[in-house]
Amino acid sequence: MPYTICYQEIINDLITEERLKSYEVTFNTQNDIELLGAYLWNSHVCSALYPLLSATEVALRNAIDSALTSSDLGYFWWRKNKLYFKSFKPELPNKKPPFEIEAIRANFSKATSQVKRDKKKRYNIDNPTPKHQEIIAKTEFSTWEFILSKEFMGPGLIWPTHLGTVFKGEWNTTKTKDLLSNTKDLVKTVREFRNRVSHHEPVWKKYGVATESDAVEHLHEKIDKILQLLALVSPEKKRLLEKNKIVERCYRACTLGELRRFQHNIATHNVKSISKLCRLVQSAQEANSVEKIQIYKMGKMSFWIHPN
Repeated sequence: MPYTICYQEIINDLITEERLKSYEVTFNTQNDIELLGAYLWNSHVCSALYPLLSATEVALRNAIDSALTSSDLGYFWWRKNKLYFKSFKPELPNKKPPFEIEAIRANFSKATSQVKRDKKKRYNIDNPTPKHQEIIAKTEFSTWEFILSKEFMGPGLIWPTHLGTVFKGEWNTTKTKDLLSNTKDLVKTVREFRNRVSHHEPVWKKYGVATESDAVEHLHEKIDKILQLLALVSPEKKRLLEKNKIVERCYRACTLGELRRFQHNIATHNVKSISKLCRLVQSAQEANSVEKIQIYKMGKMSFWIHPN
């Protein structure tokens, strides 16, 4: 147990008791070791979830951009003279557009400016011309939520024409209007959770989460939502992440076992034979859990068994 660390000093100077109060209540911590362990577990969860969230965002972004770029809209399809919307009136060109239309335009303008600043700083180029893919890569996640607005649904608009190209997975409805609306809500859920993960906020928090078991259940629900979106956009990319154990790692991080590990409250298995080591390895693999072992071949040494 790491009793030599001055936990109270860390709490006072680096984290603050106010920030840790929710951890103390929800996880019912009995001492500073358990309290800081719960805090570090949250960071561990964030680091495990980020690759899945990032892959899902990029998959959605690229699927929409590829579909629209390959259409008559071509490159830079987001420009005013290309991207029409339902409430647009040619006879009223100066009428203020709906919020989501303005947000998309603002996001692409911001992304374009960011590319210019980056190229100026990196290559000392005056007035650089951003390329299509450079701008797309700098867009905020909200761009791809707003583009699913019902304002773009109708004859001659981007939806439903490109729905089948963008969403290659299994649809949960035969109505394109419902698919667009449901997916937009799903993207919003994933985006807001991604923002919490990116800032290492207490990602287990939600109204109604009162215990550590509630926290784990909430996190598993979020993983399910992310995978639902990824499967809708690209079943193949979902399989890729599963094959590379990214998904397995997410679920494993969001367990009480991992919480206990960071709280230094996990059982240690003394290993004195190869047969016992093999049993523990198999058990860790089957349970998708991390096990702590000690061996005594050349003095006492501790190791962790991590599944692939």
